[in-house]
Order: sequence, then structure tokens, then C-alpha cells
Amino acid sequence: MSSESEAPTASQDAGSEASGSRATAVSQVAPSFDLAGLVNGDDRADLSGKADHEALKRAASNGKDAQGRPTHSSTGALLDYAKRVPVRPATSVIILREADGLEVFVQHRVKTMDFAAGVVVFPGGRVDLEDVAKSDGLPIGDDDLGRHLDAWKQTDAVTVGLGRSLADPDAQPEPAEATPEEAAQGVRTLLACAIREVEEETGQRLDPGHMHPWANLVTPPGRSKRFDTYFFVAEGAELEDLTHQTTEATNSEWLGVDELLTGEAEGRYRLMRPTLALLMELQALGSLGAILGHATNGNRTIESIRPKVPGIH
Repeated sequence: MSSESEAPTASQDAGSEASGSRATAVSQVAPSFDLAGLVNGDDRADLSGKADHEALKRAASNGKDAQGRPTHSSTGALLDYAKRVPVRPATSVIILREADGLEVFVQHRVKTMDFAAGVVVFPGGRVDLEDVAKSDGLPIGDDDLGRHLDAWKQTDAVTVGLGRSLADPDAQPEPAEATPEEAAQGVRTLLACAIREVEEETGQRLDPGHMHPWANLVTPPGRSKRFDTYFFVAEGAELEDLTHQTTEATNSEWLGVDELLTGEAEGRYRLMRPTLALLMELQALGSLGAILGHATNGNRTIESIRPKVPGIH
């Protein structure tokens, strides 16, 4: 299952201003890459393409609520800001390899899905209670666990923990209330979920020691489904037997990062805004070695990217 990410990913924004800065942002060196800026464009489009932007602008011009918020998304869905929608934790794994350039393993979502229909996504899905139960037995060393705790320290998985939000999805967690044990369980739960989802969808089991925290994005308010999605990067050189095993996608395949971005610009692929931004960052880094180095050198700051909507806190 995908969570957007796409995933269950976090449908976000795009706009003329954000698109206009695209070439400049891609040319920047990794430490100054503005992932949040790319995700949070100026017009809150759910998808990345030009047609989606134009649809959003038409919807915005035709209807706004009392606080100036668009009444419909770029896909035409009614945005209900009053409805309380639980934000459910999810994971997504960006599996990479060097072949004919930098390639990523992706899925083409079925067009009839009620979430992220017809878009290209990374493998992943929603965290379940079974992931919490399995987290204690996850084979991860103290050094790797500490690295993950440090990387996710600004996210709910560490500051709040995941167990209580899964047991009571409607609960509103208070920041910085997790104990060290709950924070560690949150990290192990994310890994357990990501490993389970990838195995269910591709037939291959990831080694937690080869999975590296990369990004955290939250679906904006108003949508019928919302996810707090944790993205990992993982090297896929040892995963040559990845296969298509999910009914939520028509097919799965390795595609070049350059090809995906070119295809998106030409209208051949539809990407949710977080996927587009993440792919642009990978392209900017340029190689698998540079990406893994950036993921493991301790200098990457993962902020929880939470789109703001007027009147919603």
C-alpha cells in the first residue's frame, strides 16, 4: 500500500512560483537543497503536473471559504477543513541502484484507487499495530538505533512515539512527551513497517542496517485521508529479484530518476508533489554514493514538513 507518499504520502503543493524555482533548486548542492520549499509550493496542488496546477487555479477562482482557503483540491475533490481526519503514520522506501544512471524502484498505482490513483509512487504503506508488536524483535544494533533516533528526533515518531496513536488514532498527541523507551519503539516500529510493506509488495526483505532515514512529510488538512509519512532510502544492488506483488499498482519497475522527472514534465507520468520534490533532490545529489553518504554522515536534518492552512493548527 502506498502512503504519500505517496505514499500513504502526503499530498502537497505545487505552483508557478515553486515550478519556476525548480531548475535553480536542482542545481544547488545537497546541504542547501530546500526540500520543504519544493514540497510547499504557493498553490497547494496535490499533484505535480501543469494540468493539475491549472485545475487548482480554476477551483480557487471559483470558490473559497470564509478564510480564503480553496474549497476544492486540484483533482476536484471537496476540501473539508472542519472534518477531523486522523493523521496516520506510514512509511515509504526509496530503493535505489546504479545501472544506466541512478535508478529507483517504483509502482504505478491503479487508477481506481481512492488514494493516489494513477500516480507513480515508492513502495510503502500505513503503520499497523502488528508493526508495533514486531518492533521489539527487530534485529538492529545500538549504533544503528541511535543513528535513527538522532535522524528522526524532530518527528512524532521520536517526540511522541507511535504506539498510542495507533491504538487511538483520534487522539491528539502532545509534543515531546515520549519516554526514551517509547521513542526507541517508534523508530523500530517504522523500520518494521517499511520492511513488511516492501516484502509484501516486492517479495524481498530489507536489512534494517541498510535503511537510512531521509524525509518526513504530512498530508495537509482538508483531505479525506492524511498520513505522517517517513521516507527511507535503501541501496537496491542486492535486491535484483524485486518483483511486482501488489494489487494496488498495475506494475512495478526500475526507472531512471532523470527519466521520471523528464516524463513528469512531458506529462507521461503523474507524481504527487512530495515524490517530485524527493526525486529532484536525488537528482541534485547525482549518484548513489553521494545519496548514501548524505544519509549516513550525520549532517542531514530531517524536519517534519507540515503544510499550514489558515485556521488549522
